Amino acid sequence: MEHITTEDLLKEIQRRGLFTNGKSNLLVMSGENNYDNVKVILSKGIPECDMECRECRQMLPPENFNYYQSRVDQNGYLMRSNALCNDCGNKSNKERNKVLTSESYKIPEKPKKGSTCPNCNRQWSGNWHRHHVGDKFLNWLCGHCNMSFSDQRIK
Repeated sequence: MEHITTEDLLKEIQRRGLFTNGKSNLLVMSGENNYDNVKVILSKGIPECDMECRECRQMLPPENFNYYQSRVDQNGYLMRSNALCNDCGNKSNKERNKVLTSESYKIPEKPKKGSTCPNCNRQWSGNWHRHHVGDKFLNWLCGHCNMSFSDQRIK
């Protein structure tokens, strides 16, 4: 298989009219020297409209939020990684970390990769997530269960 550069791939995608707005972002991921296993993620980049923070309820420009670099929504825009604006997210993280790292607050050790999720009973080899309500730790969960419990657009 011949090697194709990212630039050539983007030109071919645009030539075929897949993303024609001129603002397309292209992320090509592959294993080291493995051109048979390439993932191509197209996006229109960060949305241009203001969005609401679920905490302060302010309508803010998109640069006030964080975005996944390899997940896009149905409209082709990068997805927000959190429904909190950066200021509210920083405040929340500081408050939570203050509690979780205090001498009086001990949480169990994170499960090893391949352990069974206590919620869905599936083996999980990804990163484990702290399931909590506010500052109260409940359990370690697999990524699937963590996402199902934490639709951050709802509060």
